[in-house]
Amino acid sequence: MLNNLYTIIIYPIVQIIELVFVFTGKIFKNTGLSVIGVSIAVSLLCLPLYAVAEQWQQLERDIQKKLKPKINKIKAVFRGDEQYMLLSTYYRQNNYHPIYALRSTFGLLIQIPFFIAAYSYLSHLEILNGTSFFFIRNLGAPDALIPLGNGINLLPILMTLINCIAGLVYTRGFPLKEKAQLFGMAAVFLIFLYHSPAGLVLYWTMNNVFSLAKNIYYKITYKNKFKITMLLFSSVCVFLSVYIMTIYKGNFNLRLLLSVLFIVTGLVPWIVPLVRRLLAILPLAKQAEKIHMNPAGNFPSNKKVRGEVSGLFRPSRKLYVPAVYGAFFHFIVSVAALWIFTGFFIPSLLISSSPLEFSYIDNYTTPVYFITNTAKQAFGFFIFWGSCLFFLFSRRVKNIFAAAAPMALMFALCNVFLFAGNYGIISVDLVYNSSIGHSWPDIIRNFSVLLVIIFFVLVLYFFHRQKFITIAVLLCLFSVTGLSAYNIFLIQKEYSISREYHNNTVSELTRVAPVFSLSKTGKNTIIIMLDRAVSVFVPYIFDESPELHSVYEGFVFYPNAVSFNGYTSIGAPPLFGGYEYTPEEINKRDQSALVIKHNEALLMLPRIFSEAGFSVTVTDPPYPNYSTKEDLRIYDPYPKVKALVTDSVYTKLWIKEHNINFPSTSDILKRNLFWYSVFKIAPLAFRQGIYLQGDWCAPVASQKAALTLNGYSVLDYLPKLTGITDEEINTALIMVNNTTHETSFLQAPEYRPVLNVTNYGNSPFKKEMAYHINAAAFKRLAEWFDYLKEQNLYDNSRIILVSDHGPEPNFVTKIGLPFNVDQFNPLLAVKDFNAKGNLQTDMTFMSNADVPCLALKDQIERPVNPFTGKKIDMEAKKSPLYIAISGSIHLADSTAAAFVLDPKKDYYVHTNIFDPANWERVEK
Repeated sequence: MLNNLYTIIIYPIVQIIELVFVFTGKIFKNTGLSVIGVSIAVSLLCLPLYAVAEQWQQLERDIQKKLKPKINKIKAVFRGDEQYMLLSTYYRQNNYHPIYALRSTFGLLIQIPFFIAAYSYLSHLEILNGTSFFFIRNLGAPDALIPLGNGINLLPILMTLINCIAGLVYTRGFPLKEKAQLFGMAAVFLIFLYHSPAGLVLYWTMNNVFSLAKNIYYKITYKNKFKITMLLFSSVCVFLSVYIMTIYKGNFNLRLLLSVLFIVTGLVPWIVPLVRRLLAILPLAKQAEKIHMNPAGNFPSNKKVRGEVSGLFRPSRKLYVPAVYGAFFHFIVSVAALWIFTGFFIPSLLISSSPLEFSYIDNYTTPVYFITNTAKQAFGFFIFWGSCLFFLFSRRVKNIFAAAAPMALMFALCNVFLFAGNYGIISVDLVYNSSIGHSWPDIIRNFSVLLVIIFFVLVLYFFHRQKFITIAVLLCLFSVTGLSAYNIFLIQKEYSISREYHNNTVSELTRVAPVFSLSKTGKNTIIIMLDRAVSVFVPYIFDESPELHSVYEGFVFYPNAVSFNGYTSIGAPPLFGGYEYTPEEINKRDQSALVIKHNEALLMLPRIFSEAGFSVTVTDPPYPNYSTKEDLRIYDPYPKVKALVTDSVYTKLWIKEHNINFPSTSDILKRNLFWYSVFKIAPLAFRQGIYLQGDWCAPVASQKAALTLNGYSVLDYLPKLTGITDEEINTALIMVNNTTHETSFLQAPEYRPVLNVTNYGNSPFKKEMAYHINAAAFKRLAEWFDYLKEQNLYDNSRIILVSDHGPEPNFVTKIGLPFNVDQFNPLLAVKDFNAKGNLQTDMTFMSNADVPCLALKDQIERPVNPFTGKKIDMEAKKSPLYIAISGSIHLADSTAAAFVLDPKKDYYVHTNIFDPANWERVEK
């Protein structure tokens, strides 16, 4: 229950605090200034709430002042029940109830959720640890600035002093009761925060400084405080805009967008009065002016008049909607639709595309949990806080909310369905495999749609056609609710099927034990597929770390290699099955389903090796049965083949052993799935800022590093995962590893995961996350190779390092072709038995479909594919190779017999992939 309340009430504020912290950090590059920025932002956001609180408190003071003389007389003359009856009668005559006295504490009450949010966020923020700020040595610990005993914390004392001064200024002329409340709260905060981290106390101290400045400012500028306040606010926005464009260094487009955003924000206080004047001339407002209100601004009790007012918002005059809830009806239905849209529909749409990827994550088996958790967060943002803000403000502001909510809903729908964006493949940790960016024409078109929606809604209000808005909003609400329910049904259905083969009894690892064996006396054949490893980075990695040349003893690097597709689902089958499983050849066998041919490719080498008497181990095969999660049933008919999953199995243990507080995959999903929804409904101009290269407005890049760890921990533990046997038996290890697929910055020069990267290395690609993970893979494999040498396992091992395809971004190869050549240039490096010498480079034309021949060479005589009976060879390279530039497949299309290829986009290539003359379009 408490967790749910926290998620609904406090968590939205925590996310706002985190958003401000991240962006002030990006702008000022200083953690202490980020804390101060959070304090200023929260104080500014709370100003309207404080204004409402001040109105309520002043109303209570005025009433108490008016009633006090008579109350004192009654209390002086009467006692007991008689006093109680007289006071009750007197209160009733003045339309007052003693419970209204709570209004005087509203100013304190609204601070509680903000304090809890700030405390829960800043008191556990890792980035504060060890960070200094002026005279504060460590923002992550109590300041201990006065060197007496164990150190006296100065900041809490200073915070309390400023708080008391602000209270004295604010309560000047107020009753003693209100003064006691403020000073009592100051004492409570002193006791509570005395031993807190300096970063948290700095935040609250700046809150008090802001409060003191506000109180003094209001006393001085009482008559013109609104205009002066808005002028100061606009000046701050202009300053930030100028700072970003002239001093801050970063992406120009992002700087320009932020600058424009601050300028527009600064103009809002001056635009709002103009909007109010516009609303005043609308029939909506004119009709309201005809209705007589009582002096308190309440609707009269006359049913005829009340019905007239309700007609302003009700969809039809035949449908009665009480006046007091008229505007709220439009508002609440719109935000309810936004809640369903962001909390249920968008997350369920993502997860339903691949339910198994989101199943069995950490301690959560069903992916539906992540949807319901996101729904609770969205409920807090849109329903709870939206309703609170709606009821706090005046009727005029409520009308603005009632009109703005349908606009926001319609714009969100347009952004999701009309401006979805093409960002590539998204991982289970919600990181895209390509960068986020939009052209200015797209951004302008996107904002044009927003203007059209605003104009459309205002016109409907102008001509008394609010019923069309109501119908549209209700239609959206029912539609997204139904679609969300259908998506969840599909997710649960596929999850139920997966329970048949998923092992739910796996316990958390406490140590690393060997999972495969290599022989000291036999021959070891090792194939390691590094998913999406970047071939063009290899020379730069070895230049940055020259010692790798000798560690990779006997290896030959083939940079002139080609992959048959830019994605795993089509690029991996040739790697495992050879040239019979290229896209072109697979499509020729149109009598078999794609999933069958895919499984054949995965099984071919393990079956050949096992039938030849090898001890065979396969780890993490890509998409067996076109499944994304642990479906190893295809190996059941081959008991001599050991198949297992290593990806993410050792992540928790690695984090525990290295004492680094990386978030788990489930923690990342619980936080970022809502941000993903916000990202999808946001205007194109803001998406890059929300995504933040996969950080999703998190203060450190530890989220992406946590995903990298799923594969990295396996490479790091390879010496421990390796069993050694003295039996004269040949072994085959076919391993797939995702370290090079999940991008994150790592700590150079060894490229290891840390919470806060400070050294990016010396490579020309040091600011590319893809380079970091590729360097890490080569470094960890080098450590394993040293281990193999120590155990006399290196010389008798044939090792093939290969990738299924290259990266989507074009890092190096730019030869004027209409596609990214790097994406079709896989890593290929081979060390043969007893090979010597430093790493060599060979420009022979190769493909990753050569891997089966390279692995079987001189070990299996005249090898054939056991599924088709065809000879395994490299004869296909004598002719140009068909490269499926266009090919892609959704894994749900398991019954399809062929890939959907476009000969007008696909190419033939031969001899040298770096020569554009060797690429020829299949159909011109």
